[in-house]
Amino acid sequence: MLALFRPLSKILFATALLSVADLAAPQSSGPAPTPAITPCAELIKVARQRFPNTTTVIAAAHVNAASDAKPGNPAAGPAGAPVPALPEHCEVFGRINDREGMNGQHYAIKFHMRLPVQWNGKFFFEGGGGSNGFVGNAYGNLQGQQRNAALGLGYAVVSQDSGHDNAVNNDPERNGTLTHAFDPQARLDHGYNSYDQVTQVAKALIRIHYGRGPERSYFVGCSEGGRQAMLVSQRFPDYFDGILACAPGFQLPKAALFGEVWDTQTLAELAVKLGIYDKDGMPFLNKTFTDEDLAMISGAVLGACDALDGLPDGVVDNFRACTGDLVAAKLAEVTCQGPKRSTCLLPSQVTAIQKIYAGARNSQGEILYSDWAWDRGLGGRLGGTAPPDAYNVGWRVWKMGVYDAPANNSINTSLGALSVTSIFTTPPTPTRSDNGGPMKALLAVNLDRDAAKLDAETPLYPVSVTSYFMANSTDLSRFKARHGKLVIVHGVSDPIFSVNDTIHWYEQLNQVNQGRAAEFVRMFAVPGMNHCAGGPATDQFDAFAALVNWTEKSVPPDKIVATAGAATPWPGRTRPLCAYPAQSRYTGSGSIEDAANFTCR
Repeated sequence: MLALFRPLSKILFATALLSVADLAAPQSSGPAPTPAITPCAELIKVARQRFPNTTTVIAAAHVNAASDAKPGNPAAGPAGAPVPALPEHCEVFGRINDREGMNGQHYAIKFHMRLPVQWNGKFFFEGGGGSNGFVGNAYGNLQGQQRNAALGLGYAVVSQDSGHDNAVNNDPERNGTLTHAFDPQARLDHGYNSYDQVTQVAKALIRIHYGRGPERSYFVGCSEGGRQAMLVSQRFPDYFDGILACAPGFQLPKAALFGEVWDTQTLAELAVKLGIYDKDGMPFLNKTFTDEDLAMISGAVLGACDALDGLPDGVVDNFRACTGDLVAAKLAEVTCQGPKRSTCLLPSQVTAIQKIYAGARNSQGEILYSDWAWDRGLGGRLGGTAPPDAYNVGWRVWKMGVYDAPANNSINTSLGALSVTSIFTTPPTPTRSDNGGPMKALLAVNLDRDAAKLDAETPLYPVSVTSYFMANSTDLSRFKARHGKLVIVHGVSDPIFSVNDTIHWYEQLNQVNQGRAAEFVRMFAVPGMNHCAGGPATDQFDAFAALVNWTEKSVPPDKIVATAGAATPWPGRTRPLCAYPAQSRYTGSGSIEDAANFTCR
């Protein structure tokens, strides 16, 4: 979901856009030009029989000259994303399995590929985001806010739309951009099938164009793309040599049906107590906490847990020891003893935030998804180059939405709600995408009753959500046997997928592998970081380079050096991200702004 969702316009996150100079920074000279066995323009004439899936159609293929970087325009939303410098390459658009689906909808698995003239002999699959439905730019996002893209490093890159088009398959009476969830095959394409089909076709296209297949193959994604990354290690372990899964939604159906619903209903209860409703007459989540309120909670977390790692530096490195009891004592210090004031929190606000962090539970008190790690990234002022009155909203945009919105606009109550009633439940339930429909749907969910919809099967939808969408298996034996490597990076202040859930999965994997999971999987937590990026964090890092070094040179990453962005409290600070369960610790001498003075232990 940012990958799950794209950045919202007019929202200032705690990380600055990369400058054009950064994006245009010189890249390595790369490999020599690779002679094309089948020239770019001829690819549209390739017979379908040469592809593993004979429904494959190459719709367009043309050569693009090398181009300079283009700056970003945040006000334009996704269309305003910065474009890195690109090398000369063949750009291809294609589709697989054109068909007429349910409710008069037309579907196909569409893909977008870029084949560089100077090819390094490797393949890069760029994961999607949100509900997918966009064919993607196929630049090859390396994650960690890196200035380069995989295409610029010489990789052949593919992206795809997971078998549906949000601009076409978009019926407001059937969950808007989740309309495809009412088509049985589109559900499976979204869940897993499209990644199988596109990988096979992309590798075939590489062989056709260059005359040989890729020497190495990588899959990289964040959020929904991170789920896809973990999924291919489990379902298709022979396809990729190295996989980078950032903020992975590997239990996305549970995070949505349980986590999002629990948070929304908890905040709605608070809004009702406060008598706050939006223009649609719905409990107004956005107004339940001001930015100043969340800053107080962030301060309470820091006051309780900053020094647990031995160094009060604005970073909760020892987040595993930051318990709800420790935080509760500090929250008590800022709880109002009378009416609400700007310098204190109402008891009902404190109760709500504690309920959210404890995690979704059924009526028996059993945990349904995961609890959450207490960390400072849920709010607070930005810093550095940000305006003095700017706050980090990377946590609240998911849970409750920006404070000044005229109606409920959290991601949980928009795309999240439309997903809960369609792609993540069987059978899907038609939900209007406007007039408060998503919010009404979330408030109507009963966790005891509706939990069964994850495993339900019907004659029309014979495959359960658990079967086709989850990526939580700990059986990576085939991936391990062929020496595959998996790197996972997750922000501790991620508001949509709990880092605690990822840690729990890793610990289960480690148990299955007799304590030797680190031989092929490494997991890195980023204190303060929100979903995929942002927050008071060292959220700029090159985990992909670490993955490649491990995959190709057998050098396992014990740490990855990360840098804080310009709009954080400590611009330019560097720290090591440590392979779990190790944590960063100050050596006792030297600047605390320099990673060289920290060790992982």
